[in-house]
Amino acid sequence: MTFSGKRRAPAIKLKIKDIIEGEFETTQDGTKLLHVKTDDLVRRVRIMGEITSRTVIESDESVIFEIDDTSGSLNVKGGGSEWAGQIFLDMKDLKEGTIVDVVGLVKEAGDGKAFINCEMCLPVTNDAVKVLRELEISKYYKRKGLDSKATDSIQSAIKDQEKLVESDEIKTQIIDLLKNDEHIEEGCTFDEIKRALGLTTKELEPELRVLQNDGDIFEPMPGTFKYV
Repeated sequence: MTFSGKRRAPAIKLKIKDIIEGEFETTQDGTKLLHVKTDDLVRRVRIMGEITSRTVIESDESVIFEIDDTSGSLNVKGGGSEWAGQIFLDMKDLKEGTIVDVVGLVKEAGDGKAFINCEMCLPVTNDAVKVLRELEISKYYKRKGLDSKATDSIQSAIKDQEKLVESDEIKTQIIDLLKNDEHIEEGCTFDEIKRALGLTTKELEPELRVLQNDGDIFEPMPGTFKYV
């Protein structure tokens, strides 16, 4: 078996608005590429957004999604040929409202609008992945000399995400401590939990409140906490 030595064009991570506002240009070899605001001539792109509508054509084994990332929306088409059978299987069961990560070739439709001929379509369930993508695009804009007002808000969102992860870790440690054989019957006092986990009062109090509100722990007597 022989393989082509031709390298695939890189998939540029962009917002959908960048693709919509781009203009197709024809190269000397007749290839149509999309000229976008980063001054790239784009063949392949990578976008992330929500499926807002879907059409599954079983007879043709193809799927058409409308994807929206709040900056704009465009169509993503997958399947429809023998080599793209796996893409059809990957896409056909994805529902409206699902966030997806899409890689594909930028094509020009008959009406002159851009669409993506899908090569990969994966659901995204981790909010941190969405924040990271925003940051990657923002940094790419800056490297290209474009202003990106989103950077500060994205970095703030990342810090918030890190705080959530830290908070979840503390809550897990509290539950593990209260589930311990030594404490499962009598529970632990506030000070015992604070000493065992090396936390300050300011760090511990809000986590205990959340766990109580969620019904994971209760306070049989003031200042003592037990696992439910």
